[in-house]
Amino acid sequence: MYTFIVVDDEPLIRKGLLKKLETFDHSLELLGEADNGADALALIDSTKPDIIFTDMRMPEVDGKMLIRTVRQQYPQMKLIVISGHADFDYMQEAISAKVVNYLLKPFSRDEIHSTLHQAIHAIEQERSLEREVILRTVETEQMKIDADMQAFLNIVLAPNASSKKPAFRSAEFASIFAAELFVLMTVYSPQPLSAQQLPTFSNGLYIPHPQSEQLLFFLIHDSECTIHELQNKAIHTANVILTKSQSADICIGISSPLTGIEGVREAHHQTILALDERSITDFGKCYVYYERNIPFSPLKWTRMFELLFFIESGNSQKADELITDFFAFYIRQPDVLLTHLKEQCREIITETKRLLNDYLLNGSSNNASSSLEAVLNISFDMECIRQYMRKVLSGAALLLKDDNPYASDQVIDNVKKYIDNHFTKDLTLEWVSSLFYLNPSYLSYLFKEKTSENFTDYVNRLRIGHAKHLLASTDDKIYRIAKQLGYDNPKYFFRVFKKVTGWTPEEFRKQHKSFSANNKEPGHV
Repeated sequence: MYTFIVVDDEPLIRKGLLKKLETFDHSLELLGEADNGADALALIDSTKPDIIFTDMRMPEVDGKMLIRTVRQQYPQMKLIVISGHADFDYMQEAISAKVVNYLLKPFSRDEIHSTLHQAIHAIEQERSLEREVILRTVETEQMKIDADMQAFLNIVLAPNASSKKPAFRSAEFASIFAAELFVLMTVYSPQPLSAQQLPTFSNGLYIPHPQSEQLLFFLIHDSECTIHELQNKAIHTANVILTKSQSADICIGISSPLTGIEGVREAHHQTILALDERSITDFGKCYVYYERNIPFSPLKWTRMFELLFFIESGNSQKADELITDFFAFYIRQPDVLLTHLKEQCREIITETKRLLNDYLLNGSSNNASSSLEAVLNISFDMECIRQYMRKVLSGAALLLKDDNPYASDQVIDNVKKYIDNHFTKDLTLEWVSSLFYLNPSYLSYLFKEKTSENFTDYVNRLRIGHAKHLLASTDDKIYRIAKQLGYDNPKYFFRVFKKVTGWTPEEFRKQHKSFSANNKEPGHV
């Protein structure tokens, strides 16, 4: 099937041409007609025909300009000129544009058929050459490797990897996944990294990471090794890479020996865990994944809610200062693992996302947390993580600046607003006074004067009000409700609840149904 269009300002000429083509011995498809050069160019752009029949003298854009434009933009299209004028300039333009033929009106059926055969022959020659070039290119080993690398990366990194096994075509990948066992390494450097900088191995293959110039994957296999032998061989290979690399800061996460392509996602996960379960300042080593519980860190930055307050109030300068303090705190803890830093980053981003949802996004976005996970999966030094956190958190503060809920001229209104928004946190008079740059004693005096209620009673009243709702509407354990509302000591929660309502939490929950049937509320005061 060959496609064509007809361009001529005389309808009878177009009709006569189409009549002559009805008996042509190849299958042809008419994609459209145009009566001037401007419409013809639009038609060519939208339909991409194989062959163009065109007149020379036409309104708006003449045949000379048309064939010149087609030759520049669509050199593969075949032009056949049909003209009533043996004009030298027209013919010269046609010759220059390498048209298939220049036919003078009136022309015969045989002339047009013969010209079409020339055009089709030229098209077939070009298509045959293109197919040959493509076939030779695809069949090169490098192209096979590139395709296999992409298939491998799709399995390792795609959020929803296909369950269908890829058919590896390159010798390198085929041998790796034909072997009984393989080990995956993730090679990380704070500086851009390429395979050309690293030593090569006959039984290993480097694969660039598509999302970071600081990462490479390295696959190693040996069909004659046991699991233990392959693990040792992988460690030895990793140490050779470290020794011969140009950077002293390279670190390598090593998976356990696994089987088959279905194991590569788990292998990748293991290498990330291995790199994360190292000291923050530790570089220039290899880290082998072992199944174990990650040790709990007793050290944690305690100013997170202060940072969140400045983000919420739109104070990007103070937020930036606290971000600096956050990373300075962790850099002073050389025994803390990178995974502990990442875990607190997740907490901060989750809380920041909640603030953005509350004020701007109405709870409809997961972008912040999913973006963080993508960054954490390719970042294994503090600087990369710091840059991301600073960008996101300072940006969030700027976004919330115009919605600052603490912009009242009355400081107690701002304090009350903060308590109303965050009464489930561990609020103390000293903590809240520090946020608003007040002396605790002065804040206590001012709060009582303005609200006729002391600070602690106000916080407890809000918490107990919410506790009543949770006791009535959920089956949560009472100690869990206490914890949700900022009471670390359940016994203290019991005392406060009874003081405010006259009931214990259990009594309130038991009586609620019978009281609510009469539109009353137990403990209503």
